[in-house]
Parts: sequence; structure tokens; C-alpha cells
Amino acid sequence: MRVGELERALAERGLITADATPLPFGSAGRPWYVSVVLGGAGWLASMFAFLFVLLLFEPNTPPEAAVAGVILLGAGFGLYAADRDNAFFEQLALALSLAGQFALLYAVGDLTNSATPVAAVATVLSAAVVIAMPNAFAKTLSAFFACVAWSLTVRLGVWGEDWFDRSRQAVAFVPALIGWLAIWIPVAFAVHVLIRREAEWMATSARRVARPALTGLLLALAVGTWSSEPFAAFSIRAPGTEAATNWLAVWPFLGIAAALYAALCAFRLRHYPMIGVAIAGALLHVMQFYYLLGVSLVVKSYVMLVVGVGLLFAARRMRLRA
Repeated sequence: MRVGELERALAERGLITADATPLPFGSAGRPWYVSVVLGGAGWLASMFAFLFVLLLFEPNTPPEAAVAGVILLGAGFGLYAADRDNAFFEQLALALSLAGQFALLYAVGDLTNSATPVAAVATVLSAAVVIAMPNAFAKTLSAFFACVAWSLTVRLGVWGEDWFDRSRQAVAFVPALIGWLAIWIPVAFAVHVLIRREAEWMATSARRVARPALTGLLLALAVGTWSSEPFAAFSIRAPGTEAATNWLAVWPFLGIAAALYAALCAFRLRHYPMIGVAIAGALLHVMQFYYLLGVSLVVKSYVMLVVGVGLLFAARRMRLRA
């Protein structure tokens, strides 16, 4: 329901007067798609701002990079406090705050020389931004990145940081299953709780955090497993080496279930764009699982044939029941 339709419905029921103060329409009256484009531009600008800080101040040590990150974050929050309705200041603040986050992560990576602590700090930092950042689009993407960073923290911390040699890494089925469940079951449970108690938090100021956080969590369920390792399908094995049985390949298969759950939750919220994103995410996970499945092309063809026949049968049954 649009804001104007809501106002008319409230006026017809006598809940507000005809000359009541108009309800707020998003950020400075801008349509949502304009806000999305401006927010995406802010994230892109943050990368250039981060490079500008590196080239200008040349932070050669982790403390210097951390100080630069704190200064950029402070400047971003200061601009938000100064004027939240101005599109220029809004995106400049978003760019500065994101550049500050990148600088802090750069400092952690330079100090530890490891990707696992960087992913762990990114999880905490993104979760903090969800709570503290005034911008709804930044909250949504930060919630999504917090989930992806949490997935990377678990995977890198448990199975090591060898990004390009996973085909020769032996991972048993039970640890792989427990690892995926430990990452995504809390996210799915949080989505369930937020949807179940939507009427409660919508009536309080918590909606400023809960609504964009819920959108970010749904986005993470839809494409999170794929986003945490988008190049897994292109791993290259050296000639003459034998690939070990790696049950991490089952993660994209489980990601299909998570994406379908996100689609169901989006349907309950009448969030139709998110339903499309969840369907696309399920297809991405199917593609990733197809490439990671360590069987011959003939076996994969048989699997696709059986699954296709099963889906056609299920669709016919649903149509007859409807």
C-alpha cells in the first residue's frame, strides 16, 4: 500500500482528519528506486574515498589505518546528524562511513595477516552499523554483509584460508552440515521472530532498525551461501592430482532451501521484489551445486532429468488441487 492510499483509508475510517499532516514519504520524498540508486552510488564512492585516503595520508601501519577509519566514520555520522534529508550529504556520509569501515578492516588484515579475523571484525562492525547508522539502505546492506562475513568467519576459521585449493580438501559430511546450520539457522530464526512480531516493533521506534535489518536478512538467506563463495564453481585442480571428497559442496544445495524459505517469508510480507531476488538466488545456488557436484556429466544429466520430471509432476498436482 502506498502512503497516499494509507492516508485515504485512514481518513475514510475517521482515524485522521482530511487536513491532517501528510505522512512521511521515505527520504526527502524520493521514490524507493531513486534511493536505491543513490545508496549504491554511495557504496561505490566509498571505495574511491578509501583509495583517496590511502594515497593522500599513506597509512603504512595498522594504527594509522585504524585512526583514518575512525575519523572517516566520525565524519560520516556527523554529516548524518547535520542533515538527513539532503541527498548530497546523505550519500557523502554513506561514502565516508563505508570508507572508514574499509580502513578499519584493512588495519585488522595488516595487523593479523589473516582473513579470518578480518571476517570476524567485519561481522561485528556490520552488525553495529545496522544499529547505529541512520540510513535505511545502509542498514539493509550492512545486515546482508554481516551474514556473509559471519559465513566466511566460520568457513575460514574451521577449514582454513586456502581459497584456490578447496578441490583437494577433504571435509566430512557431518561437519559440513553442522557448519552450514550454525551459520544460517540463527539468521532464519531471526527472520521468523521479526515477521511474527512485526506488529509489535512497527508500533515503536524499533521499526527504524528492524525493517531494514529484516530486508537484509532475507537478502542474505536468498543469496548468502553463494555470495560467501561466488567463485567456488571455478576452482581449478592441477593435472595429475585427485580431488578429495569435499562435502562443503552440499552448502549450495542447502542454500536452495534457504532461498525458498526467504521467498516464503517475502510472500508473507507481500514483498514481491524480494520474492524475485529469492528465486534468482535459488537458481544461483542450483548452478553452483551443479558445478561443485563431483560426478560425471552423465550422472548430472540423469539428476537433472529426474528433478525436472519430479517438478513437472508436482506442478500438475498443485494445479489439480487448486
